[in-house]
Amino acid sequence: MVSNPNIIGAFLLLFAAGESQLLQAEDGTAFFENKVRPILTSRCYDCHSEKAGKQKGGLWLDRREGWQTGGDNGPVIVPGQFDKSLMFHAIRYLDEDLQMPPKSRLPVEEIDILKQWIKMGAPDPRDAKMAGIVRKKEIDYETARQSWAFRSHVKVKPPTVRDENWARDGIDSFILAGLEKKNIKPVTDAEPAALIRRLHFDLTGLPPAPDEMAAFVSEPSQEALEQMVDDLLARPTFGEKWGRHWLDVARYADSNGGDRNFTYFQAWRYRNYVINSFNRDRPFYDFVRQQLAGDLLPAKTDAQRSEQLVASTFLSLGPKMLTERDKEKIRLDVADEQIDTVGRAFLGLTLGCARCHDHKFDPVSQKDYYAMAGIFRSTQVVMGTRNGCVNVASWVEQALPLPEPRRTELAAKVERLELAMRLVIEKQFMNKAGGKMTLDMLPLAGVIYDEADAEMIGEWKKSSLSMNRFGKSYIHNDRKERGKRKVIFRGSLPESGVYEVRVAYSADKSRAKNVPITVEAWGEVYQVTLDQTKAPAVGGLFQAIGRFRFEKGGRVNIIIGTEGTDGYVIVDAVQFVAEVDIEREAMAFAAAKAEGGDMLFRMSEGDLKKELEKMLKELRDDELAMAPRDAADAGDIHLRIRGEVNKLGPKVQRNFLRVLHNGPTPDIPAGQSGRLELAEWITSSDNALLDRVMANRIWHHLFGRGIVASVDNFGSLGIKPTHPELLDYLASGFRESGGSVKGLVRRIVLSRAYRMSADASAKHLELDPKNDFFGHQNHRRLTAEEIRDSVLFLSGRLDSVPGEGTAIKYGEDLDEPMSFLKDNLRTVYLPVARNNLVAELEIFDVANPDFVSGSRATTMVPTQALYLLNSDFFLNEAKDMGKAVLASGHTDEGRITQLYQKILNRSPDPEESKRAIAFVEGLSDGKKTGTAHQDAYGHLAHLLLVSTEFLFLN
Repeated sequence: MVSNPNIIGAFLLLFAAGESQLLQAEDGTAFFENKVRPILTSRCYDCHSEKAGKQKGGLWLDRREGWQTGGDNGPVIVPGQFDKSLMFHAIRYLDEDLQMPPKSRLPVEEIDILKQWIKMGAPDPRDAKMAGIVRKKEIDYETARQSWAFRSHVKVKPPTVRDENWARDGIDSFILAGLEKKNIKPVTDAEPAALIRRLHFDLTGLPPAPDEMAAFVSEPSQEALEQMVDDLLARPTFGEKWGRHWLDVARYADSNGGDRNFTYFQAWRYRNYVINSFNRDRPFYDFVRQQLAGDLLPAKTDAQRSEQLVASTFLSLGPKMLTERDKEKIRLDVADEQIDTVGRAFLGLTLGCARCHDHKFDPVSQKDYYAMAGIFRSTQVVMGTRNGCVNVASWVEQALPLPEPRRTELAAKVERLELAMRLVIEKQFMNKAGGKMTLDMLPLAGVIYDEADAEMIGEWKKSSLSMNRFGKSYIHNDRKERGKRKVIFRGSLPESGVYEVRVAYSADKSRAKNVPITVEAWGEVYQVTLDQTKAPAVGGLFQAIGRFRFEKGGRVNIIIGTEGTDGYVIVDAVQFVAEVDIEREAMAFAAAKAEGGDMLFRMSEGDLKKELEKMLKELRDDELAMAPRDAADAGDIHLRIRGEVNKLGPKVQRNFLRVLHNGPTPDIPAGQSGRLELAEWITSSDNALLDRVMANRIWHHLFGRGIVASVDNFGSLGIKPTHPELLDYLASGFRESGGSVKGLVRRIVLSRAYRMSADASAKHLELDPKNDFFGHQNHRRLTAEEIRDSVLFLSGRLDSVPGEGTAIKYGEDLDEPMSFLKDNLRTVYLPVARNNLVAELEIFDVANPDFVSGSRATTMVPTQALYLLNSDFFLNEAKDMGKAVLASGHTDEGRITQLYQKILNRSPDPEESKRAIAFVEGLSDGKKTGTAHQDAYGHLAHLLLVSTEFLFLN
């Protein structure tokens, strides 16, 4: 904690200006806008706003009439009476059935703000109405296609302006024309020092070095500016800065979140692919195609194949409910998350709103939704139980192309890992049952479906009495209603071929000797009888019932019946083992024995798990990609009535959005998902919306707000563009450039509009209070990552080496508290854990990885000031800066100038220098040497680092 009164006083002076803006009005609109709206935006809008397309509990919190009307439980706020307000009840977690936000409590200071707001009478200037929320007529696609968002590319010429000398680019003409209509003059150009600092942060996320600043300030010519911009665009730090922007959109994380926060050990490959793509200036259309269908695109080399596989990780990154028992539901839920992500990321549309009904606001029908859902349900991202995790789904991983002998080594590791995982499970239940196992009894290969994956007809009883079982339980017919009860396993196999079918059960003399089993294999039906009084031959758990030919995408049904049975019918699991895998089994046994497999049986359970963890680590370090693949049962799907999985409507042919695609339905080859066709359509020149959305994202990051302020929503509930012609101008130019992000960034930052000062005149604030017409630049706070990275950069500790596999070193459980205090990598290379964001980043509004986040909230709360004052990170880094400046050999005046130039990118004025000298002398009792003198410079560096001038761009 900071205890010195001189330091505390200095901090109070530094924060006085910003704090006074918040305290100037403690009631009405100012209080709501400054304190309440940021909380609602960052904590509530993801689930309770039209912009997000979500109205959980029937409640909207993005307008006054929303909380007044309330949701399923009625009005949520009683103005003036916080103790009677449902919202206040929920945020205090007083009822386990009503806790908001659901993932974590609000900080105490935010609860206090909401309490104060309700006590004031809940003043709220948001006057949007609830009317019109239900679509009352058919969608008119032809009319919709003429709107600014959905129309084809429009060739627009820059407008004529009165002050022709001001504009340096067509961009400037559009901005100036808008200002002239409002009788507003643009402000003066930014000072060279402010401009170079802005450029460095906007293009690299790091501050300029003092020598770079001095060189440009001494000669701020157009040629020098262009050379500097080209240099910044060529630095690897450009991709790290702009890659982070895209990772926000891609809802990047290194863990699943949801019900099981498992680590995504291979996600880092996608992160690095994104960073490299921006550094290489990969054409945006290739970038999009690879993310949607990289696993399906042709490749000329192994390197290209690897890169494209990694790119398709985009589809797998979202959170998933891995314990969902209804396998069709999880497939449709994953498809829904992908549709919503693709819609927001590439089209700026909330497509997920049409899952249950036609979109209430935008020209997207429920049929449109299921035409897209067919494509994504035909894409396999999650898969059935594997690797010993009973009733917990996992995600698909694909091996990257590897040269021999590395490919053979990896295959052997996979087989050993599968062996170890089976050993853990099998040994557990065999030990409990008092049984004895040998290596050749284990069922190693194939695809296994537990009874939880099956469809039950009639009443079946769940049991776990027998320890000799697969998974946590099994079911039996209780010897009742013979002939009426049956269980159907509907399988899906990766390839066509002959498979041995094995059925799991626990043997006993009370079991039926004549269990009828029907095998439906493509066009053939086979009848088999199983004697469940005899012990299963494979591991004492599975019994082979025959070998049958199955076709990929065809029928793979195993039906276990009860007709005519003479005892209990047990249903536990079904296994499909390809003939080639039966041979691999034998080879795996031999390899395992050679490597001490039998020894594993003599290990304790703890030692066995350690061996498993060792093998897991070996596998994680190998070349795998978290890449999807086309599902075995790819095809069109049925519309779901009201979005309910089991209520089938008509089958919908796979297609693209009709408001953007007026042509024939795509010709999708049998057995393929249609993602390749989707990728080609979405990047085609006919789809101008893709270009508008990306051009707007680039503008947003360079001006602090987009031409369309709602960067992820170009629909009716989004904010209309302030300059639609300028947006068309940028979008068509972006298309003509082949999708060069660096090209568009360069053009914008060299425009005069970008180079304006951020200091607005009183007239500007009066005529254009929100700066909708861009008459000046916007003051912008540094992002969470920029704050951390810049402090490390200034202390000399920032590691410039790209990070690889960074999630692995944090272990398998990313739910444990994480801190980056000892990490010197750029923040973009450090893991992002869903449900467990690092506190020092979350406090400064880092993106929520559960959602597409094209823009971030910028809040100002007391906890930020407390963190800046007291965090070990700032204190330690500032101390190192103090040591370095003290060792520079300068006088006190020279050292203070050096600190100012390094941290604030300017020299101190005489009065500042005088105060700083007095500050240092006061802390060191006038001594020029010793620990106190050194610490004094550290405290001064700390003051400068947490100042508004450092934290904000002008």
